[in-house]
Amino acid sequence: MNLEQRLTYINEQKRSYIHGMVEHVNNEWVFFDKEDEEAIPIEEMTEDVIEIFRFDQWIRGQFQENGTVYVGRDPILLQHGEMVRFRKQLPYAYQQWLEALSDKTFFHFVEWLNDLDFSLYDCLYCYNGLLFEKHTGVNFIIYDNTEMISNVQHYYERGSLCKDRFEMTFHTGKRFVCAQIG
Repeated sequence: MNLEQRLTYINEQKRSYIHGMVEHVNNEWVFFDKEDEEAIPIEEMTEDVIEIFRFDQWIRGQFQENGTVYVGRDPILLQHGEMVRFRKQLPYAYQQWLEALSDKTFFHFVEWLNDLDFSLYDCLYCYNGLLFEKHTGVNFIIYDNTEMISNVQHYYERGSLCKDRFEMTFHTGKRFVCAQIG
């Protein structure tokens, strides 16, 4: 099961979207990030998927350069000042790491992470030794949920058996160990 399929099976992850509003400035659609109010041309925010907040719900569509969003085959024109959101992109090494976990390990890890008030989308950095075809080692993943920073150490062995063990250390010094998953 690939990562996109896995994400459809778990609850909406906290902080998985970048929220803001769009404005039409100098014949260009500009996105203003709600969090830091940074102005970014909308084309830099997405390959084409955008969600618009209308009628008290998020409507997902395909963005076109002229400010048209296609929802299915129906065109919708963006409106100046409209609330929009984009799904955050996961770092490449992190995405590959998540895909390399077995389904059972992936779902247990996500549940554990969420129980500790972290989201998959809180990842700031991932060192993924599996990308270098190392069969044993430790991966390091740094998370920041705006209230806490944590480091996850993923000890792994790959071969005839797959072994995964996780340790999480918060910036406060508090530690959690999740023995064998999978």
